[in-house]
Amino acid sequence: NIDRTLAGEKSLPTVFDLKETRTKYFFTSNGQLLIMRLLPHKDFSTLDVIGEPLSVVRKAIDATRDEYPDVQAGLTGRPVLQADEMVTTDEDMTRAAVIAVILVGLLFMLVLHGWLRPLLVLISLVMAIAWTFGFATVTVGELNLLSMVFTLVLVGIGVDFGVHIVMRYVEASRKGLDVEEAIRAALLKTGPSVILGAATSVSAFFSVLGSDILGVAELGLIGGVGILLCLLAMLTVLPALLLTAGKRRLFPSSQPRVVAMPILDRLSLRPYRLLAVLTVVSLVGLPGLFKIRFNYNLLELQARGLESVFYERLLLKASDESTWYAILTAKTLEETKQLVQKLKRIPSVGTVNSILDIIPEGQAEKAALYREAAKALDAVSPSIVEAGNPDPDALIQALGSLEGALEGLEEKLFAAGAGTELASLDESLEHIHNAREQLRQDPQRALRLAVLQRRMREDIVKSLEKARRWLDAKSVEPGDLPPSLRHIYVGKNGNNQIKVAPNENVWDFEKLAQFVSDLRAVDPDVSGVPVSVLESARLTHRTFLIAALLTVGLVSLILWLYSRSLSYVLLTLLPLGVGMLWLLELMGWFGLNFNLANFFGVPVLIAIGVHGGVHLLARWKESNGRGALFSTSTPTAVTLSFATTMIGFGGLLFAHHQGLASLGTIMVLGSFTSVLACLLVLPAALKLV
Repeated sequence: NIDRTLAGEKSLPTVFDLKETRTKYFFTSNGQLLIMRLLPHKDFSTLDVIGEPLSVVRKAIDATRDEYPDVQAGLTGRPVLQADEMVTTDEDMTRAAVIAVILVGLLFMLVLHGWLRPLLVLISLVMAIAWTFGFATVTVGELNLLSMVFTLVLVGIGVDFGVHIVMRYVEASRKGLDVEEAIRAALLKTGPSVILGAATSVSAFFSVLGSDILGVAELGLIGGVGILLCLLAMLTVLPALLLTAGKRRLFPSSQPRVVAMPILDRLSLRPYRLLAVLTVVSLVGLPGLFKIRFNYNLLELQARGLESVFYERLLLKASDESTWYAILTAKTLEETKQLVQKLKRIPSVGTVNSILDIIPEGQAEKAALYREAAKALDAVSPSIVEAGNPDPDALIQALGSLEGALEGLEEKLFAAGAGTELASLDESLEHIHNAREQLRQDPQRALRLAVLQRRMREDIVKSLEKARRWLDAKSVEPGDLPPSLRHIYVGKNGNNQIKVAPNENVWDFEKLAQFVSDLRAVDPDVSGVPVSVLESARLTHRTFLIAALLTVGLVSLILWLYSRSLSYVLLTLLPLGVGMLWLLELMGWFGLNFNLANFFGVPVLIAIGVHGGVHLLARWKESNGRGALFSTSTPTAVTLSFATTMIGFGGLLFAHHQGLASLGTIMVLGSFTSVLACLLVLPAALKLV
């Protein structure tokens, strides 16, 4: 073995490598991942609060990958996840809005048999959206992760008002009325129902105005006002455009055909049978209702394929580290020590970092031990290893002593029955015996150890010098620390910060709640990411639940004030109730759960679910219950209005952000079940009463 190392002195390893004692300081406990923690500068005057620091860090990572292709590195953490979420959501919303406008226009062209009337509706819609952007700029100033959804709300809901007006205008035109009379009939006959539908929609958004969550409150304000502006545009701009185009004879000579629904008309002729079948279907699907859960896991709402999501999951899977940590404060070192001791006894607590990691404990006692060790070290001299060439006789004597000691150990191993260790020891004894024989036959072979001896002597000298410097260390106080270390654990007011990382996956809401509960038992004022995430998740859930209940109450109140009839209110809410029941059943069977992103769809669905009932009841009363409802334009307009909602939110089905995709799924399913309930349940119920 020595012959092979003599090829070059550099190939010899360091005998005493003291720096190896620090190699795992920045690694996770399993040694698989190297962690670098960064605190970015935050600029709250911009929408992407840490956009510039993220760009700098990612450029550095890319440069490192270019220089060292084998290095695998990535960036994660809650600020990074939030920044990536904002970028992904912005892209998804823009794409969904463009797709929605195009598809809504194509749908109108298909139903209305032309392009001009759909274009006039879209012009009115775009004007309303522009007004809403202006309102948002003046009042709020900027959009956030939640309030940017309002564009889809206006495309999906605001355009409904224009649908009903245009369809009634087309129907009046087919009856031979001139342009002015057709527009007047559309406004007078459909206007009240349109205004009533807008009022119910606004109630869903205004129900969250008092929310403590700023993003939700801003969405409620912008969405509600946006719907009112859409109503204003559809009652003023759209009729003016229709009147202008009609007088100039810009519409094609062939009037669009109002699509009737004779099949549904035939179904409603036997209301008892139809309602019985629908009741059986509802009962069959009822078990799905009990499968629905509320998913608080925010990581599952993130976009797939993002680097920040990948490395967050990697941290959870490959180590006990977490990018989340809670914060406790203490005024003195003694209080810090007591808190750290309490925290380390909690099962849900993983690592605890404080200034005590830098300020050693028991410094006075350790200083005394260091002094004793330094005295003992003074007696140690590098002369224990001769600077000259190795002495063959001394080597033979030393090997003989080692051989004798190992033979004594061999007897003890034999008596203990340690077969494996005994075999290894026999092999070592054979090597020692062979080395002694070689030195006896050729003493000059000892010179081959000269390089090793010199390297060992150098290592011993360096290690002794380093050990003496370490043993000469003085006591350390917080004020002695450099600012780069001090500011991590000591605040401007002098309080010590204690960082507490969880022991388990706190993306799991139950484990997060347990972790925060355990910390609050130690310090009720604990703060940090886990606490803020827990409280905001609970607050969001509570806010949306209250908003749903408040929306039902406001809608019922609006309907009663409009009609002063309890039966009218119940009939209008009937398709809403059936549609929501079918939605919940489908969600259970499809394995869909509510989460912090899609739960706001419930108040919106409650509001728009009333629209169909309002318009169908108005048309039913207009004909005194004797006309063929499905021979008029109203059912087609109702179907179109729900279809626009499905299209408006349907673009989210292709979103990379899983939370937005789930919102799109809920809205599409809910609109589908609501329109079925409006067209199947309500007409049959009207015939019964």
